[in-house]
Amino acid sequence: MALTQTVQILKPSLGIVPQLLQHLEQDRVVLLPMDTVYTLVAHGARPQAIAALRQLKNFDKDQPLGMLTRGDRAEEVVQTTPASRRMMAHFPCPITMIMTAQPHLDQGITQGFANIFVACPDPFIYDLIGAIPFPLVSATAKVGGEPITSFQAAQRYFSHLVPVIVDGGVCRYSRRGTLIDFTLPIPTIMNFGPMSVDDLRPLLPEIILPSHLMK
Repeated sequence: MALTQTVQILKPSLGIVPQLLQHLEQDRVVLLPMDTVYTLVAHGARPQAIAALRQLKNFDKDQPLGMLTRGDRAEEVVQTTPASRRMMAHFPCPITMIMTAQPHLDQGITQGFANIFVACPDPFIYDLIGAIPFPLVSATAKVGGEPITSFQAAQRYFSHLVPVIVDGGVCRYSRRGTLIDFTLPIPTIMNFGPMSVDDLRPLLPEIILPSHLMK
């Protein structure tokens, strides 16, 4: 990935949307804070932007990217179900959903996989999705396999790689969202995160744990 000019530091608010749009529409990758972890984000409908994100992440070709979306925008990128729509009605919340991708998504996102990860963990991301007129493709910012969870680390490791870092301080949860698979007949928690099964059951009474997570 080519080095960029001096990184611009912004604070999270809807007031920065025009600046983010300027970069995203020029196929650049920006680094955003979430309540879970920091994430790299690009224009989800532009092949060059998706390729730039894959290059920055150094993804193998068989790894799909994720999408940031919310209930009223979800059908743009994934096929929803009654259960997933009920879950999205409670967005924002710190979960990641496995869902079936819409067939029109760029192959740079799906890499031939039927399913992708979808998230909307906090109010800033929720509002940003509503203000951006195109889908947002994303990938967790990591160093040595560990996710970035603070602005200090984001600036240290990514300031020479992206044109913009949004300073959200230390992530509220500093861990990935609870992973739920909505492609199964019954929504199933695949990995633990900030929301427990007890937190989720009032929202999705049918939700279950796979056998390897049961004690």
